[in-house]
Amino acid sequence: MTHESLLTEANLAYRHIYLTPFLCRLPPDVIGGTGAHSPAQRTVRLEFGSLHSNTFVPTYETGRPRNFFQDRSFAREFLGRTGAKAGDTVIFDEVTPYHFRLSLRRASGGLVKA
Repeated sequence: MTHESLLTEANLAYRHIYLTPFLCRLPPDVIGGTGAHSPAQRTVRLEFGSLHSNTFVPTYETGRPRNFFQDRSFAREFLGRTGAKAGDTVIFDEVTPYHFRLSLRRASGGLVKA
């Protein structure tokens, strides 16, 4: 299964990738915790070539999920390596429900893979 997330100026400014289009399809045990010191029960592996992260979806103190992965350093590095711009789309290729390989589809149609 493949999931997509359209990048906005906010994604680039705050160095995160929205999960809103497929958040409800992620396993519930990767959602939870308010930060790195209180993580979710399980993590999701994100990969872009040699760049990888084991991360989770943090929640607000109310328990409502945020719409991005906790590890913003991975997102920052991915966005930088791909030269991502607003209007490009991040592609999440699902290897398993707990493992995704990322690529970037440019607004012009080109694909950036690791």
